[in-house]
This record gives sequence, structure tokens and C-alpha cells, in this order.
Amino acid sequence: MESVIYYFSATGNSLHIARIMAERMNGTLFPMAKYRGEVCNSRKIGLVFLTYFWGVPRTVAEFVSEIKVEADNPYVFAAATCGGLAGGVLGHTDALLKKKGLHLDYGVMIPSVANFIEEYNPKTRLGDRKLRKADEMAERASSEIMADRHNGPFGFHVWDRMFYRVYTDYKLDKDAGFHVDDTCVRCGICQRICPRQNIVLKNGKPEFLHRCEHCVACINGCPQHAIQWKHATRKRVRYQNPGVSVSDIIDGMGNAENSPKNNSLR
Repeated sequence: MESVIYYFSATGNSLHIARIMAERMNGTLFPMAKYRGEVCNSRKIGLVFLTYFWGVPRTVAEFVSEIKVEADNPYVFAAATCGGLAGGVLGHTDALLKKKGLHLDYGVMIPSVANFIEEYNPKTRLGDRKLRKADEMAERASSEIMADRHNGPFGFHVWDRMFYRVYTDYKLDKDAGFHVDDTCVRCGICQRICPRQNIVLKNGKPEFLHRCEHCVACINGCPQHAIQWKHATRKRVRYQNPGVSVSDIIDGMGNAENSPKNNSLR
């Protein structure tokens, strides 16, 4: 397999970009949440994911730490979507790869529609324009990757690390702020869309198990807008990339019933 792209996406922006790049490069897409511990022989390996507090999501960090790369000196590229500033996310990715004896050959940060609904109302104003620009950046990056272009260096500086600690110290696994309105119809989408299997239905109602990624897929994906973060989200709009369905996002998450039987690609 010549080119493979692994992606992590909670509201569809990164999946949409990954699809563009895979089609342009005639590559194959695989969701990180399902393919941890993957054996990969590809000569070109892509990582497409969203930015968390100027660093990588935990799911991405774990995927990189567990992937088994058998090709000698593969070309590794990354595309990190973000709502605005992305800080040192590419440097963080490069640092994680170096722990595996790899390195980031090419990286690009792609601004898209900001949607971290816990902290602000998703920035949907001029959303179509932002998404068109993101598509153009993905097309351009794909051309450069096919030409084996290298860029960098990529830094993960002290201020990047300090901001990232907001995520690791104050967000990860802390889900006491989630609650469910009476509008919940017990459809189970929140359980299936969670990449950490952090949500279970007890007596038909969602409960949270304290291993949260804070990807906010559950809040944005709930068709009833029933899941809330503290008192902040009740009047905020929900966001989903218009080119991606809730089912598409669920397909990319690591729920047991959707996980592949064989965790190697040849």
C-alpha cells in the first residue's frame, strides 16, 4: 500500500480534509480510534486530526505511540485542522514521531470552523468561506506531498507546552460538567460517537465514566441538543461539517462493535 492516511475527527472537519487528501493522492483512509497498534508497511503515512490547545488529542498521541511501522524511512506527513491558531501542534507531532524512530517530513495547519462548544459558540459566521479555503489548502498540500516536498523544522516551544497543559491538567478525564436534558430520547448516538467509550446508557440515560477526551462529538452530534456542558452550551449552536454525517463520524470512532477484526494492513 503506497499511501495511507489515518484520521481522527469529532465534528467532521478533519475527516473532510482527510477525504480530500486521500482522493487526491489515491490513498486509503483509516480511523485512528479503530486502528491503534496498526502494523503499517506503507511508504507514505499521513496523519490528519484536529488541534487541542496547540497540541495533539490524546487519541492521536496514543495512536502514534502504538503504531508499528515496518517500512524503512517512510515519508510521514500531517495535516492539523484548527479553529484559528494551532501553536506548536506540528512540533508536538514531530516529537511524538521521533520517540518511534520516525520524523515529520511535511506538515500543514489548516484553519477551519472553530467549534469547541464548551468554551465558545461555534464560529459558523462565514463558515462556507472558511471551509472552501480549507479545501484549497488540502488540495495544495496534497500536491506538495505527492512531490515529496519537505518543510519544517517544527517546534513545540515552552509556551505551546504551557497552553497544552490546560488540556492535560484541566480537561482530560474530567467530565463532571456534562449533564443531559429531559429532551434526551435515548437514541444512543452519544454512546456510539464517543472515541473513548466514556458514555454508557444506564436505564436508557447517558452516564459519563471519567475518561473523557473533550472532543465534544457527543454535544455536537446529539440530534436533540440534549447533552450540555455545565450551563454554557444550552443556547449555543451545534456544529457539524456539512460534508460529513453523524454516521460517518461514528464509523471513525473506536467502539467495539465497529472495530476491525484484523489490526494489520499488508
